[in-house]
Amino acid sequence: MKELNLILEHLRFYRTRSVLMLVTIVLAFATFGILGALRYSLNSGDASVTDRRMIVAHEAGLMQTLPLSYLERLRRLDGVQTVSHATWIGIYYREARDMIMSFAVDPETWLNTHPDMLVTPAARTAFLRERRGMLVSEALAAKYGWKVGDAVPFSSIIYQAPSGDPAWTFIITGLFRTSDDGGGRNYAITHYDYLNENRSLWKDSVGTFVVTPRPDVPVAQISQRIDALFATDIAPTSTTTDRAFHAEFFAQFGDVVSMIQIVIGVTFASLVLVVSSALALSTRQRSKDIGVLRVLGYSNGRVYRLVVGQAALLMTGGAALGLLLAFVFNWRVTAALPQFLPDLGLPIPVLLAAACISLVLAFVTAAIPTAIALRVKPVEAFALEQA
Repeated sequence: MKELNLILEHLRFYRTRSVLMLVTIVLAFATFGILGALRYSLNSGDASVTDRRMIVAHEAGLMQTLPLSYLERLRRLDGVQTVSHATWIGIYYREARDMIMSFAVDPETWLNTHPDMLVTPAARTAFLRERRGMLVSEALAAKYGWKVGDAVPFSSIIYQAPSGDPAWTFIITGLFRTSDDGGGRNYAITHYDYLNENRSLWKDSVGTFVVTPRPDVPVAQISQRIDALFATDIAPTSTTTDRAFHAEFFAQFGDVVSMIQIVIGVTFASLVLVVSSALALSTRQRSKDIGVLRVLGYSNGRVYRLVVGQAALLMTGGAALGLLLAFVFNWRVTAALPQFLPDLGLPIPVLLAAACISLVLAFVTAAIPTAIALRVKPVEAFALEQA
């Protein structure tokens, strides 16, 4: 307790410098919280979920479709547990700029292959029963003011509306949110059968198949079997994990994840330089105080704890404030742009990483100040003129 009081007293004595260090730390961890959450989502969340889900697409890319007849052949393939499929329908609400990520799916199998999609039993039942039903993420519903039971008209950039109708009208049968494990994605799903019956283009075809292998079967083995099965067909396939599929998709816009990692690395490297030099200056200016503590019987261990404790208090306090700032920013941005962004928030892995980083940086930034403090001798300290 006495050591904590000494640390707080020192921070108050050098108030301006302490505030500037705290602001630097807050901004660094706010940057980490914002970019770290985005990186986690771009990596499709928890690998234990997305690395066990396979995406089967056309070998030539997403612009090419796959025959619906592949569905039964995939189901009969040894090692496959569940198969679903998804077809992008390119719908927007009111204006083209309000396009949402939307897929026509096989309802029951889609929900079975996406345990990260959190939906109530009532919403699930209503969606399965209503052919024009739509499940939308909570963030999208909040953005556009949709409620369960609403009949919402959409236009599509790909498919003309059913004959005689001005638009595709879907009934909001329920809301869902995607867990952090699944990357917090915001999207909507509808019934594939309803789309297929009312479109004239690309009938009986799908965009991708979603395959879940049995727990005892290696993912790489299933991937090879699937691609070998359709290698000589009219539509050869390319099979990857959900995680790898989204990484390849975002790679079209540049290596976003690597750029985020570089920015985070530079941010923390700068933080170490700034805080370490500021603490070293403070320690040098406190040489006389440290000499007094030595005369009073403070051992090297207690002096070490004082210096490291000061760095740890600044670093953990700044990290907490920075992460709080990041959470508020992520929440506000997601609420404003759910059609473009996933639910960023602050995933648990990002919080744990921030906690570990703050503790490591506390010791790193305290290294030079500690060395200075431990070299102070009482006689020499009293001979110094305090700066």
